[in-house]
Amino acid sequence: MGAAVATLCCGGGAWAQTDPQAKDAHLWVTQDDYPAEALQKGEAGIVAFETQVDPAGKPTSCQTTQSSGSAILDTTTCRLVMERGSFKPATDAKARSVAGKWKMRVKWNRPSTVVAPTVVRSFALIEQLTFDAQGNIADCAGRASGELGSEMPVCLRVGDSLVVSQFMTGRHRNGVATRTVRQLVEGDPMPADAPSSDVPPNWIVERNFTLQPDGTIADCSQRESGKGIVPCETRGSYTPPSNGRPHRVTFETRWAFQPNK
Repeated sequence: MGAAVATLCCGGGAWAQTDPQAKDAHLWVTQDDYPAEALQKGEAGIVAFETQVDPAGKPTSCQTTQSSGSAILDTTTCRLVMERGSFKPATDAKARSVAGKWKMRVKWNRPSTVVAPTVVRSFALIEQLTFDAQGNIADCAGRASGELGSEMPVCLRVGDSLVVSQFMTGRHRNGVATRTVRQLVEGDPMPADAPSSDVPPNWIVERNFTLQPDGTIADCSQRESGKGIVPCETRGSYTPPSNGRPHRVTFETRWAFQPNK
């Protein structure tokens, strides 16, 4: 679990028909980002902020709306959001991309122990989100196979709230959205009971990289539906392979939506 967990979001521009939708918000702030000075001072807390998002889905500003009590944590939160934040833009009544705003809270918890590097293993998961007529997530179900590592577990909750609701609430109505994630590591077979879905996806992101013998990443490439080649989103390093050889890794996330009949 990372040091910072994103919880409670809402948003929408003044002229937006649909709100901006955050992509992989749980990866924006991680355990490795906890400022050393804040750790030394024993600082922790919740930062609430508002981000303006342009029609291309990029954050253009970040403003703290509720301080954690630590200027270091407040500043670090907005810096990371501006550096790593990525959104599906808001749309107007004619489905055109427009500017919008996004609100979120990030909880900084002081790590009590040293977090071990993530082991890269083959895994698969499927998660199905049921949306009601208002765009709220009414139910979540799914299963996983293999070691998920840094991937968000199925139907992960913080308190009573689903973490996935940060970037999915309001995105669909009256239907079921299916998220499938598969990571295949060279030399590590996919588990025999790996879940899969036959529903045609409407959004895909695929990442390929080489895990070096020292646990660092090389030759990373990433493609996303509607964008083509985009910057890679990976950790800085992982647990080194046990056999001391480089391994090729393929990671894929798919989203599909089926409206109610």
